[in-house]
Amino acid sequence: MGKSIENISGFIYQQKMNIRQYRLFLALIFGLMLGLAYPPVPTGITAAFAFVPFILIFESIDKYGTGFRYSYLSFFIFNLITLYWAGGFAYCRDMYQMVAGVLLLIAHPIFFSVPIMFWIFIRRQLGFKISVLVFPFLWVAFEYLHSLTEISFPWLILGNTQTYDLSIIQFASITGVYGVSFWLLWLNVLAFILFTKIYLKEWKPLSPLPSGTLLCILVIYFVPKYFGDQILHNPQPTNGASVQIAVVQPNIDPFEKWDERPEKSLDIIQQQTGKILYKGVDLILWPETAVPFYILHPANQSYLEKLKRQVNSINCNLLTGIPDIKYYLQTDDIPKTSKTSLTGEHYETYNSSMLLQPYRDDIQKYAKIILVPFAERVPFSEALNILNAMQWNFGLGGWTHGKDTTIFRCMTLDGREIKFSNMICYESVYPQLVSAFVRRGAQFLTVITNDSWWGNTSGAYQHKQIAVMRAIENRRWVVQCANGGISVFIDPYGNITQGTNMYEQSTLFGSVQVVETQSFYTRHGDWLAEAALIISAFFLSAAISKKFYKNIRQKDSHEVH
Repeated sequence: MGKSIENISGFIYQQKMNIRQYRLFLALIFGLMLGLAYPPVPTGITAAFAFVPFILIFESIDKYGTGFRYSYLSFFIFNLITLYWAGGFAYCRDMYQMVAGVLLLIAHPIFFSVPIMFWIFIRRQLGFKISVLVFPFLWVAFEYLHSLTEISFPWLILGNTQTYDLSIIQFASITGVYGVSFWLLWLNVLAFILFTKIYLKEWKPLSPLPSGTLLCILVIYFVPKYFGDQILHNPQPTNGASVQIAVVQPNIDPFEKWDERPEKSLDIIQQQTGKILYKGVDLILWPETAVPFYILHPANQSYLEKLKRQVNSINCNLLTGIPDIKYYLQTDDIPKTSKTSLTGEHYETYNSSMLLQPYRDDIQKYAKIILVPFAERVPFSEALNILNAMQWNFGLGGWTHGKDTTIFRCMTLDGREIKFSNMICYESVYPQLVSAFVRRGAQFLTVITNDSWWGNTSGAYQHKQIAVMRAIENRRWVVQCANGGISVFIDPYGNITQGTNMYEQSTLFGSVQVVETQSFYTRHGDWLAEAALIISAFFLSAAISKKFYKNIRQKDSHEVH
């Protein structure tokens, strides 16, 4: 490859600088640059070159043990900056939540280090130059796979860093968020190539002059931005009718509502909702588990009837988060993950939402499909029943997965039927799930959540910005209703038209348009991520084949001698 970055390492050694300190410094720079690219810090541009110091670390590393140590350190710093909030340390009121948050910070960097081990393997077999060019495919493949299992946690998809610059990410309606990640990774690769050309003046894999690489960087950066600017300045008319929505943010203490008299929370939010009378609203949204008890259980029939009377009195549809429960008969096929009551009955519980309609007895329900690992459900507990013992307070840790992508249907005040879907909290992080709702006919999307568990920290702001990406991918209005914030209205181009602050009791009134057309991404899904997975598999196969061929040649050479 000619002169390589190893020359830089050699230069540092000659100047009596410690190569270990040099790598630690680069790991720190990488972690800071990438971590600070995520919301709420509006500096997403650093993600376009954050991987340059990371690649510099690994240019002179081809041992797996050394590679893992520096990879883990780099991603630990990154995770510490972006996910410090997950343990609820702002409150320190739930020991289990804090322990889970610490374990997340310790364990999650390991997942990020796995693709780096494959990257080192490709580098050892095919050379560093090829491995750098493969890196964008390998990383996007990892992000995609990291969203598929029960221990998935795609919160930190690289493309989520760009949600403050709407012009940049409009092409997500074609490629999805993984396309934004892929775009950023190629900017990183080209920035690394430019650095090597300027610093070493000899390595020229793509163009004869550094100015050629710089031109590539500028073109790759500004073409999507120009494309996005054109879309934002010339939005496609939806021609859809409007739906008037009220978002109720009650700001109820997320811990006390489970500890105190549960109907107290229902009283508070009903009083706030009663003020909506005569506002001409078609749909009211309450947040996740706004009703913190099994209101559909026969024992709580009186509370359900009281809620129905309010829905009738204001003549408006109501979507609210609820816990739900299902009992099994002895003759049923009882799941291994079911719980057993004191009376010996088998049952399962769900984090759900329900839609009540004026003067109608039927209740539409949706049970959350994707549950937060450990916080809402212990992964793989269906296969290993012993894991069901790992359940703790607030009803968390023991929810059951929902089975169906429900499309809610209801009538507006002027007699039109509307169709929408509801994601519960963490589900809005999953692009493939959200697009599945739209493919099934959702004309707009709602998210109900309870992000005040973690205090006024980065978590709620990151969640809000992730909803921006979902709106652009599917060209749908997204309305998010949070218990203590942040509640927002987001148009199909990612503009936040209305929003609340953290920890305020508020009611938002907004209008959304129903949309029938589907974006390219909605129709075709994660085609780019799947292509990256195939290409990564090809290069891994090539690396395995080369290693196998080397072993055969070495064996033949020994036999000859």
